[in-house]
Amino acid sequence: MNSRIFNLFLVFFCLILVGPEFSISAKAQVTATLELDKDQLLPRETFFVRLKVVNFSGQTLVFGEDNNWLQFQIENDVGEVIDPISEPPLVKGRFTVESSIRATKQIDLSSYYALEKAGRYKLTAKLFVKQWGKMLPVNPIKFNVINGSVLWQQMFGLPLKKDEPLSQPKQRRYVLQQAKNLRMMTLYVRVDDGPGGRVHKVSQLCPMVTFNEPVAQVDPVGDLHVLCQSGARTYNYSVLSPDGKIKIRHHYNIVGSRPRLGFKEGKIVVFGGLKLLRPDDIPSLKNNIDKPKLILPKATTNPIPVIREPFPDANKSK
Repeated sequence: MNSRIFNLFLVFFCLILVGPEFSISAKAQVTATLELDKDQLLPRETFFVRLKVVNFSGQTLVFGEDNNWLQFQIENDVGEVIDPISEPPLVKGRFTVESSIRATKQIDLSSYYALEKAGRYKLTAKLFVKQWGKMLPVNPIKFNVINGSVLWQQMFGLPLKKDEPLSQPKQRRYVLQQAKNLRMMTLYVRVDDGPGGRVHKVSQLCPMVTFNEPVAQVDPVGDLHVLCQSGARTYNYSVLSPDGKIKIRHHYNIVGSRPRLGFKEGKIVVFGGLKLLRPDDIPSLKNNIDKPKLILPKATTNPIPVIREPFPDANKSK
């Protein structure tokens, strides 16, 4: 009897010891990593973070059933936590990750963290696995915020919207900045309310050469037109709205003459050069392809032609 009790106790003790190992083994077979497109950003630049989950646990995992399954935190180089300027992002949307499957979730963090100061930062995340009741560790990633040099800036008034009463126009500012990114000089556009005001958006526009500065003009509706030499013989032409959205992106080659901005019928257009067709054009080239016209038969019926049997060649019969 005593030996039986001892054996039961031994089995129970072994289960206690082995149980955590099973849990650790399962968690070790699920990895989560963070990725950034680049490790250098301008202050308040738009940046997307990708979370990649690889599942080899043998179980189907479910995420996104609540708004707390993924949490982010940013620290500066001295370990101070950066407070978000708004509520932390709620990564919504339920999705499942089956075993031997990889899933990716992308989140824009620029609207939640105001990274104004240059320096080195660390981004960490916590991934909660609801089925296990455990937090899954996610390796942190580091990135730098650098100051770009200002090339051009212009204050402008926002045009009135439809049915909006007449009032003093709201002021905004376009700023062109250059900074080195991935060993090449890059042109950025910043849209804000002026010095010390709210920053609406900072976006990467295109690569640029150092020997020819970009040309920028604001049209009557408040759109920004930028012509920038992006290569030895290539130019980038972009049009941005007052909220920082890129409306048009075209590319030109130096053929015969250099591309330049000018006015035609009261509108800003590009003169000179040869316009290229590229897959990264905005609007997309795929949406602008003319569809072949559908040819419909006429309403009136034409008479069926009479086809006669050809006469034999007299020369061949001889």
